[in-house]
Amino acid sequence: MKKNVLALFKIGDILFWLALLSAAWFYRSIIASSAAGDNLALVEIAGEVKYRIDLKLNRQYELDEFHPPVQVAAGGGHLAIIRNDCVQKICIKMGAISRPGQMIVCVPKKILIYIPVHHGTKKSVKAITG
Repeated sequence: MKKNVLALFKIGDILFWLALLSAAWFYRSIIASSAAGDNLALVEIAGEVKYRIDLKLNRQYELDEFHPPVQVAAGGGHLAIIRNDCVQKICIKMGAISRPGQMIVCVPKKILIYIPVHHGTKKSVKAITG
């Protein structure tokens, strides 16, 4: 009753599964390489890019253009404003961002923090308030 395991599979079955696994590995490697560019956040102050923050590094940054400085925490692919002295603190309540196209805005201090959608081009996210 004991059969050879290889006798259960034909050469076509083995080639099919190898091709399927190769395609899955290739697809996964492409997704991983395209997601590697998503680990950059840009900080614009008054319409000018002042900082480029790597989301992979677990660090806290201080935006020294303001007194007291605005504190931004990055790490694990996320970024959030953790301290700001503006009145309503909406930028803190917005929480962390982690995906392309997401942004944090502080209108009183004219801060725009975002993860760019197009990494290969120089396009930037535009925000209109008013």
